[in-house]
Amino acid sequence: MRFRQRTAALVARLRSGFDARFGVDRRGLAAFRLALGALLCLDLLLRARSLRAFYTDAGVLPRGTLHALYPTLSRLSIHALSGALWVEVALFALAAAFALAVLLGYHTRLALLCSFVLLVSLHARNPLVLNGGDSLLRRLTFWGLLLPLGSRWSLDALARVRAGVRDARPTRVATAASAALLLQVVLVYAVTALFKHHGTLWGRGLAVRYVFDLREFTVFLGPALAGHALPLTVANDAWLALLTCAPLLVLATGRIRAALVGAFALAHVGLLCTIGVGIFPLVDLVALLPFVPSFVWDGVERRLDRSRLPAVTGALADRLPTPRAVAPALPAGARRAARRGLAVVVCVLLVAMCAWNAASLGYADLGTEGRVDPGQYGWNMFAPDPVTTEVWYVAPAETTGGERVDAITGEAVSWAPPPSFERQYPTARWRKLLRNAHKRDLAGVQRAYAGYLCTRWNAAHADDLERIAVAVAVQDARLDGPEPVTHEVRWRGTCAAAGASAAGVA
Repeated sequence: MRFRQRTAALVARLRSGFDARFGVDRRGLAAFRLALGALLCLDLLLRARSLRAFYTDAGVLPRGTLHALYPTLSRLSIHALSGALWVEVALFALAAAFALAVLLGYHTRLALLCSFVLLVSLHARNPLVLNGGDSLLRRLTFWGLLLPLGSRWSLDALARVRAGVRDARPTRVATAASAALLLQVVLVYAVTALFKHHGTLWGRGLAVRYVFDLREFTVFLGPALAGHALPLTVANDAWLALLTCAPLLVLATGRIRAALVGAFALAHVGLLCTIGVGIFPLVDLVALLPFVPSFVWDGVERRLDRSRLPAVTGALADRLPTPRAVAPALPAGARRAARRGLAVVVCVLLVAMCAWNAASLGYADLGTEGRVDPGQYGWNMFAPDPVTTEVWYVAPAETTGGERVDAITGEAVSWAPPPSFERQYPTARWRKLLRNAHKRDLAGVQRAYAGYLCTRWNAAHADDLERIAVAVAVQDARLDGPEPVTHEVRWRGTCAAAGASAAGVA
């Protein structure tokens, strides 16, 4: 009897500890869903600026080049079924509709599933523009499918209340899926910390200084901070220390966890205001929401109850069809078996996730040589050391009237560092694509880029481009002064040979 009592007490303590560290408040899941839906919408809006350039056959990665570079991954892309602009516009609009449904919590799980499928498809259509933020966004969306994101602050929840369905479920969700979501985020930080500790510049306090010395990365407040050694060194050491403490996000609880979440959030806001890496900081901010303790959501909910938001959401719900179950209800026994099976699947995925990250750090061998290199898909932004070279493109071209111009800037050809990188890299995704093309010497992408430049120029000028070259200029960064510029022509030929289209480019 005593043994049973002790065993029961031990199991109760383990469950309590698991709930405290791996449980997520339903309101935190709701905030996570709201932010995830908004971020999916924002991501589509930002990508739409280069929709033709990145996702059609008239852009820099035609489907033939995509299939040659990524023969397996390209098969996962619905977007790669056609190279026509109107098809991509339709898919973007469909993805935006599902993302909006996620935001509102309307048929939440179905909307999130469709959003996940279209997100994977979009990423597979042009992997060259992706960074770690896109990889984390996919994973957050996947884990969200296994959690009740629509149980609070959603049209689904409001429909249940109006139907008289009482929600007797506990406030916190403590399952294998909630643990997976939290551990996914902690692994990102922990693996990043290990990558940085493997380098040399982070330990010497120089890595952030080198990042801010590269003008192609700095935005907003970044240029004003560049060259100020003391604050950048402090930021370097503080960020490395904070990453090292990442396991405390699940080991700690209460106000200590809340303080850690605040520190990470402040760091990501700082990154957003200084370094142009696309939606990466926003994805990290969304990923932190499930860690926020319940006492914070208590205060948030009290404020929401005193606001006009309940009336607004109620009015919106009145205008929309009442959400109904899209699948038949399972018997109680089948539901229990499904939950247990799901827990086993999640545990297997957790083990695979840990093994993949260990392989990316070189601690394990998954036997994927010749197929997939985990090291290429690790959490290694600016790690083990940041890049220390500035890279930009120059496109010497000749018009039919005999004028020689740079097809990128529209000005005279110059190999000097540009005063601004906005025309070389209109967005962070342009920089990622062109840097990848340079790093991997992708001749097919550089030829397609030449064709894109020709098409863009011809649509806006009376004298068409006849011949064009694509060259890469490189300058090593030094904290005591820049090195000389070197350049290399990567592709040269006629606009016709580059595949220039007669149609205009948006």
